[in-house]
Amino acid sequence: MLIDAAVLAGGRSTRLGSVAKATLHVRGRSLLEHALSAASSVARTCVVVGPVEPGLVSSAVFVTREDPPFSGPAAAVAAGVHHLSTNGTSASDAILVLACDMPGIAAQVPALVDALTTAPSDVDGVISVDATGHRQPLACLYRRRALISALSRFDADSLDGLSMRKLIEPLNLMSLVAVPGATDDVDTWEDAARLGATDPTAETEEAAQ
Repeated sequence: MLIDAAVLAGGRSTRLGSVAKATLHVRGRSLLEHALSAASSVARTCVVVGPVEPGLVSSAVFVTREDPPFSGPAAAVAAGVHHLSTNGTSASDAILVLACDMPGIAAQVPALVDALTTAPSDVDGVISVDATGHRQPLACLYRRRALISALSRFDADSLDGLSMRKLIEPLNLMSLVAVPGATDDVDTWEDAARLGATDPTAETEEAAQ
């Protein structure tokens, strides 16, 4: 199965005081590095969607932006899929979509691939489900054709602010119970403390005082 990946890193991080989630560090690496490492373990091509500093990604990773900026995850997925479709490579079979704020996601990615590889052809993708039963559309492996079909239902204006739940509504997604902790994400500083995520900029400033 040929896989490409889109990693979303374009939120406002309002509950983190606008500190970019992608820049927080866990175990010596940024959250974005954790997500890209997980994605690149299975994907031919990776694109990051968001206002990413060049130093945060390698030259082998594409970077694009949703339009308009901060228009939400569905618009970001659309931007990522568009970039993957126009970068000159042949079409993939599936697109892995990940949020950038799940430091343990590497444990889930191989299971998503295995599940979709053996799934019936009418299954449009495999979506991670946490212990509470919450489906995580930003920890999901979609069949490329199905994701493009879902996106085609909306024009650019309609994608602005559209929820992922609404975007994937027509898709036949197989649920896959997440590896414990794999889809835990960083939305607040309490989450950050629980997952061991720190702001390296703040630590540098404190050390300089």
